Amino acid sequence: MAGVDIIATAFNGANLAYLADLYARWVANPGSVEPSFADLFEALGDDARAVLSDSVGASWAPRKFDVGEPEAAKPAAGKDAKSASKPAAAPGPSTADIRAATKDSLRALMMVRTYRVRGHLEADLDPLGLQVPKPHPELDPATYGFTEADMDRPIFLDYVLGFETATPRQILQTLRRT
Repeated sequence: MAGVDIIATAFNGANLAYLADLYARWVANPGSVEPSFADLFEALGDDARAVLSDSVGASWAPRKFDVGEPEAAKPAAGKDAKSASKPAAAPGPSTADIRAATKDSLRALMMVRTYRVRGHLEADLDPLGLQVPKPHPELDPATYGFTEADMDRPIFLDYVLGFETATPRQILQTLRRT
């Protein structure tokens, strides 16, 4: 077992990226690496996977994913050259729709952030109800561009407050309850 301890130390430092790459190639095709490395990875089994997974950093750290370049659209067989040269129109939301949805998400997240910082200004802290907190302009949804007509429209939040999507009314209820 002492030999494994010595080998495991090689998984630290500058060798780690090289070994992680070799291991990934070995997982995909065991014959693609030198036989001595294949023997090493096979002997280590799941221990190699655990050690090499540390090479990408902490489990909570942000990751950069390379999705590569999108493939060019290929013309369908049997179409004439004139129609093959024109790219097919992809159905989907317009640029204006995407921009509006992005603005809504950003504004909702700004409102959540403001409630986290300034929500105490409207907090009901009086158990006897003798003092009613004054409305604060920074905590008004209109400050973020939400009108009464927008209050029941779903907005993408990416699980902020536990919602993938929520209406401004639901967001406010959750923020005020908190």
